[in-house]
Amino acid sequence: MTMRSTAILLAAAAGLFSAPAVAQDHCGEQCLLSLADRTMSAIAAKDYRGLPWADPARYSENNVGLMIGDAWWGSAGDKVGNKAFAFADPETGNVIWIGTIWDHDVPGYGAVRINAPDGKIRQIEVIAGRKPWPVPFGDPAKFTIPAAMIAPLAAADRRSRERLIDVADAYLSTKERNNGTLIAEFAPDCTMNENGVPISSAEADYKPLAGDCASVFKQGLFSAVQRVRDRRFPLVDPARGLVLAISVQDLPAYETSLVTTGGRKVALKREYPMSRLVAELIRIEGDKVVRSEGVVASLPYRMPTPWK
Repeated sequence: MTMRSTAILLAAAAGLFSAPAVAQDHCGEQCLLSLADRTMSAIAAKDYRGLPWADPARYSENNVGLMIGDAWWGSAGDKVGNKAFAFADPETGNVIWIGTIWDHDVPGYGAVRINAPDGKIRQIEVIAGRKPWPVPFGDPAKFTIPAAMIAPLAAADRRSRERLIDVADAYLSTKERNNGTLIAEFAPDCTMNENGVPISSAEADYKPLAGDCASVFKQGLFSAVQRVRDRRFPLVDPARGLVLAISVQDLPAYETSLVTTGGRKVALKREYPMSRLVAELIRIEGDKVVRSEGVVASLPYRMPTPWK
């Protein structure tokens, strides 16, 4: 056997027994969570150079593809915002950071998705809810995620990743052209929140007597939403029944009011077309939606998404 053949065989053998080296390229849960914190600190410092980047890497802010270092990298406040919640999905290589963000001295709501399956950042997607826009808006400094929403589920209430995505998709379908039909199942006390505010309609200037999810949808109070498109489910946590759903919701404003399934005419808050970029953390227990917490930004009507 020649020296060259021996070297080839040794190299092949090394490849067969190099699983630990390959595993080092995998960024697990703690790796992803740590990277999310590092990214938020880098944005506050307005310095992206110290982060581990893949080549190529992509960045977007409210569905606009931008250069890394542009937009929020320059306008961000100099302190890291309060983290309401973060969770990672090593299976997809994604992590989501949800909390208070800052533009200089002005607080807002933020959902920042980072994709880095091998520890190098391939994608950063920022969804920033800011006060002047036509979206619900509470007090960002008090933004929290209830402990009950992120607690581990009992074994009997857990479902597979695929089933959780199906339920989350049915929830979005119930919103789309809402006519009173429940495509998803809802817990009796199911609630929906956007930018820290409980919601019971999409743009309807009306507060129903019963504001739980099923009651709201049975009245058709989301009928102003004609399309829920570009749906994505980049993170799932079966142990806690959590799905992150990102979608664009189009409101064409063909009419200045909507009619509930009970025949009541209700004015809309805004009379012009718009779209809404929504990142929703959805809690599912068994096969029922029990709560959603959303970060919402306003978009021009029918604005496309850079993330397909």
